[in-house]
Amino acid sequence: MKAQISTKTPIWLALNMSKVVNNEESFNLMDKVGPRVCITTAEHPGLVGFMANIQTGILPLAGRYGGGSIHMEKTLNPVRNYQYTMWKHWQDHDEFHQQQFDRVFELCTSCLEMVVEGPWEPVYGIIKAKMPPVRSMGQIADLGYEFIKQEDFIRFATPQRCVAIGEHTVIPGREKAFEEGAIKTMDALSESTGFLGYMILKQVGVCALGSLMLDADSMAESLQTLGANPPRNPRPLFNTLDAMPSPPEYLIHSEWDATEMAQLGFAKVLVNHDIRTIHDNGVMAHLIRGPYIMFFRPTMEEAGWRSYL
Repeated sequence: MKAQISTKTPIWLALNMSKVVNNEESFNLMDKVGPRVCITTAEHPGLVGFMANIQTGILPLAGRYGGGSIHMEKTLNPVRNYQYTMWKHWQDHDEFHQQQFDRVFELCTSCLEMVVEGPWEPVYGIIKAKMPPVRSMGQIADLGYEFIKQEDFIRFATPQRCVAIGEHTVIPGREKAFEEGAIKTMDALSESTGFLGYMILKQVGVCALGSLMLDADSMAESLQTLGANPPRNPRPLFNTLDAMPSPPEYLIHSEWDATEMAQLGFAKVLVNHDIRTIHDNGVMAHLIRGPYIMFFRPTMEEAGWRSYL
């Protein structure tokens, strides 16, 4: 029986996740290869934007994860490398990997010397989003137009902002209750100092080609080259929707002026009685695992996708 998607979403997100060695060589390699991957991805008309992020730390959550801190730029090793691409349809993403397999294979295999784990590329629909445009201080006058239009959520994000990504695994059958509670929680946090915006993402599957999960013959061929000789007839090991997770998996993406402000904002789910009640009843009551919140620094973005939200 084939999985069915019930998520209604303005665009789809693919998140290419890997853990890489945290050293200067890795960052030099990312700077060298990353722009070429972005240019290649833009060949497909279904692409509406991308956003690359490198992990900088975690939320210790009042000592629950006491071995971590919000700033681990030098000490965290390996470090997560999270790269979003945004699409008009999730099928566009699959088609891109089929059409550009040889070129992407060459680019990605040139990075494997820094990879400790991955890549793994889940696909998400957007349940709810309040995301700001990316502007510099020189564009602050644009806010005037939003005030005139009486927008209910007026923010803008600078390129130097912090991204927080929270992982949540939900009890099957409680998806709607969790989604409603997560929206109420994030709307309550939206008045926090430094809060810029959020998205609630629900995983619908995994892209096999983007995860380098190929048929057995192609996997063997991929290990016989440094990238110049891609597999002759690569076939994905599974279909994207075959990997729809059960129990359901969600990510909550939020953006903040600074990591310190994000830490203070998230603390409200513990020390602000009203927000704690919303979060306890609407989010925590429906979880199998989480929340686990990681902090990232955006490194590259084509921000046109934000206008679709």
